[in-house]
Amino acid sequence: IGTGTDPAEGSALATAILIELKNKKAKVLASTHHGNLKIIANDMEGFQNASMEFDTKELKPTYFFKQGTPGSSYAFEVASRIGFNSEFINLAKEYLDTDKTKLEDFLLKLEENSNNLEKKLRESEIENTRLKGLTNLYKNKIEELEEKKKKILIETKEKAEDYLKDINKKVETAIKNIKEQNAEKEVIKKEKQTIAKVIEETKKIAAEEEKQIIISGQKIKEGDYANIKGTQTFGIVDEINEEKNKAVILSGSIKLQVKLSQLQFAKKKEVVESGNYQNNFVPEVKSFRLDIRGKKPEEAEYEIVRFIDDSYAAGLNQIEIVHGKGTGVLKKFVRELLDKNNAVQKYYFANIEFGGEGITIVELK
Repeated sequence: IGTGTDPAEGSALATAILIELKNKKAKVLASTHHGNLKIIANDMEGFQNASMEFDTKELKPTYFFKQGTPGSSYAFEVASRIGFNSEFINLAKEYLDTDKTKLEDFLLKLEENSNNLEKKLRESEIENTRLKGLTNLYKNKIEELEEKKKKILIETKEKAEDYLKDINKKVETAIKNIKEQNAEKEVIKKEKQTIAKVIEETKKIAAEEEKQIIISGQKIKEGDYANIKGTQTFGIVDEINEEKNKAVILSGSIKLQVKLSQLQFAKKKEVVESGNYQNNFVPEVKSFRLDIRGKKPEEAEYEIVRFIDDSYAAGLNQIEIVHGKGTGVLKKFVRELLDKNNAVQKYYFANIEFGGEGITIVELK
């Protein structure tokens, strides 16, 4: 479009044509070197930039498609690579439009930063996969311990029942002996009361031992400081559901649902001195930016929530979520999630030169 005429006028014509096609609900894939069109795609709804990645160090294309990021022309870089000397290149740059130079420099810097962030994101995903494996391993270990605990409880109950049966047998024998010896009724009655008292006390001891196995030391209640058995995770008991034998412990900004039997009482002084409370569970966040472009809302929801929680727990003050512009569905979905998240202080779109409405910047509490 606009071939053979003034570039500025050709760019204006191309802009008008693309807008008209958009208004007619047409799907268009356009390739251009006009910087103005890249700005239009960044500013207007219904358009989205894309580019082919270029290795600025090796000065060669990588043939990797990047959606949401505008590309540079790399005219001077390619000219240098094919043999034009630096003196010639510098002479050409002197006659380049100032605004055009600034735009190209910005695009180069943007692509370089984007490449670095994507590299860190890939490394982060590898680390997350490793951590997921460890989580599954620990989960299996906990399940094994739960099975062993149940086995111990069953064995303890069986021993207690055998013990009570033995006592009952002795009691019946004692009564039989008393009767055979023609003891007075009052004596028999008194002996029976004594024996019943022994049985009741034995039952109480067994019940108390079982209770101490389930919740060591003291009865856990909401607001208590507690520790998950076998771990260095401390926190405050936020909720208790005795019917389901479940509890929610607040460790830093993370809420963990555990069985009541997994908790043991901890004093506040011990928790604070241990240095584990609120600082024990700190995930490693290698990037301040999450890119969810190209994903459906239901696919991206878990990643967004996890990214916010991990960033908050790691002490980050500001993060970025790259959702692109597109149809605006992802952008709206991100804002809805942020409105519901207690860790979010405020959020807003990035400056136009850094992505505009395609990126949401989130400030954490």
